[in-house]
Amino acid sequence: MSTLPAIHPRIAVSGISSFRWTLDEDVAFLAGLGVGAVGVLSSKALDDPAAAVAPIRGAGLAASCVTAAAAAANLIAPPDAQGSPALRILKPHIDLAAALGGVPCYFTSGVTPPRMPTDEAFDALVTALPPVLDYARAQGVPLALEHNNTSTRHNGFVHSLRDGIELSQATGIGVCLELQNCWTERHLPEMFREHVGRFAVVQVSDYLTGETAQLNRRVLGDGSIPLEWLLGHLLDAGFAGYFEIETLGPAIEAEGYAAAISRSVAWLNERLVRWGV
Repeated sequence: MSTLPAIHPRIAVSGISSFRWTLDEDVAFLAGLGVGAVGVLSSKALDDPAAAVAPIRGAGLAASCVTAAAAAANLIAPPDAQGSPALRILKPHIDLAAALGGVPCYFTSGVTPPRMPTDEAFDALVTALPPVLDYARAQGVPLALEHNNTSTRHNGFVHSLRDGIELSQATGIGVCLELQNCWTERHLPEMFREHVGRFAVVQVSDYLTGETAQLNRRVLGDGSIPLEWLLGHLLDAGFAGYFEIETLGPAIEAEGYAAAISRSVAWLNERLVRWGV
């Protein structure tokens, strides 16, 4: 593998892009590639959070965020004798984000009881989030919710960017903006301009229309999403954080993580450098 020169400092790669690798493998590969930041998938680190911090720092990398691997959890359950179920679920992930330097921690809205209407679930989440947000603020961790794809309803019920923004307005939580999950929405440039300050994480992937959307993405530039247009409008809106590559699915597994990540990094790097970002 050849090392790419001068990787743009605003490029990060999520550990989801190398789902079956360990965190040590993620760090070693990205450091060798010249990428400066890794998105930490919490399932790779929660067994020993202290041990997870050391290799990242030792390699000279930053953590762009923590992905809370809690999609199968019920975050909207009412308080019980032990307090907030949502806080119990998310606390270890928030603590990991704090140990990594107070980086954003994001999650999806989780499961719902059978046949619960989305409005009811949304209202229950608004009610459940305050103790989680209070704890995250006390730890210095920005908290964000990802609007997940409708094909993964079993992982969450907040699907559109517009609904993610509405949740942010209602609770103060940030937004994890996933481009594959919102690229078909209307009025995106306006939403970017008006709400860019809410975007704690921006995740970049591609998707080829006609294929299943469930856990199925492509290397940047291999799909149908107008990525340059989206990235340009995010930059015009003033977004100043990481662009985190998050790819997964059959095409990524077939190509192999190293090759797929390298090509996505090269695609994004060429554009950020050319645009003078």
